[in-house]
Amino acid sequence: MNEARLDAFGARDCPDVPARFALPWRRLRPPRRTTGRERRRLDPERGLFTRMERVLDRFTARYVLPHLLGVWHPYCWLLPRRFSLAVATVTPPLWPYDLSDLRVLLLSDIHTGAFLHPEVLGPILDEVMGLEPDLVAVTGDIVEGRIEDLDGFLPVLAVLGGAPLGAWYCFGNHDYFTGDTDRMRDLLSSISIQTLCNESRELRVDRGAFVLGGIDDRTLGTPDWERIAAAHGPPHLLLAHNPDDFYEAERRGVALVLSGHTHGGQIRLPAGRPIVRQSQFCLDEGLYVHGSAMLAVTRGLGAVGLPWRAGANPEAVLLRIRSGPRGR
Repeated sequence: MNEARLDAFGARDCPDVPARFALPWRRLRPPRRTTGRERRRLDPERGLFTRMERVLDRFTARYVLPHLLGVWHPYCWLLPRRFSLAVATVTPPLWPYDLSDLRVLLLSDIHTGAFLHPEVLGPILDEVMGLEPDLVAVTGDIVEGRIEDLDGFLPVLAVLGGAPLGAWYCFGNHDYFTGDTDRMRDLLSSISIQTLCNESRELRVDRGAFVLGGIDDRTLGTPDWERIAAAHGPPHLLLAHNPDDFYEAERRGVALVLSGHTHGGQIRLPAGRPIVRQSQFCLDEGLYVHGSAMLAVTRGLGAVGLPWRAGANPEAVLLRIRSGPRGR
């Protein structure tokens, strides 16, 4: 068997990944327990350097990259060669008791626009949707910086709306670069991807129900934790672009948080830490546990700043969520 298909612990099969799956896959490492006291020396969301970087990032995404990369697309070469699917089974303590297993496909940071072509992204999305997830979660930054970045991508992204429990979206910081998140919401709705911005929905499954929520981006949006819990209580499953929302979610009784934003560092030295560190709390990629809450952070599909990744290859995550004996 192709060594690329072996998971991190050497297992050679997985019930969620059939033999016909054409892309490399691996199993995520077990969740890491955090203390909540892990901190980076520099807060990636504050300070003069961060503000300057944000202005430059917005300007580059809107006015430079669309012209510079008109004839040069190295990421279109890299994505189909470096992409892999990460697979894990999790049992959040606060997950509703006695629900059937829920299979969630987690995507993030697609960054449609200058770095990508629809014909490169399309086959990857078709293949992962062939795994028949129950629900698709897209945790922000679907564009690089302009509404026009979605041009040509809507037919490709439409496959995500075929999940039985729907495809759901929350805003990321690059979505706010567009200046028109209402238009983005409408465009995504037209292909059956529903946006949750400080909102929640109760989703019925065969033996019960769970609450799905989406919190606004903590950097450029306006998170409203009271509003998201007003209708149905704390979400069991929360979409949050930035993983640094994890500890606030844990305090509010959320069972499982799905995030992106970090790109896993995007550029990492072999066996090293991320060079670009987007999480103040060191929540860079993979699975985490704190208190009774769990977090899954994906590296995401796209690239930002540079049309390249090294040491933190693009991925999607397929989670099987199981009920435990102490759910609520």
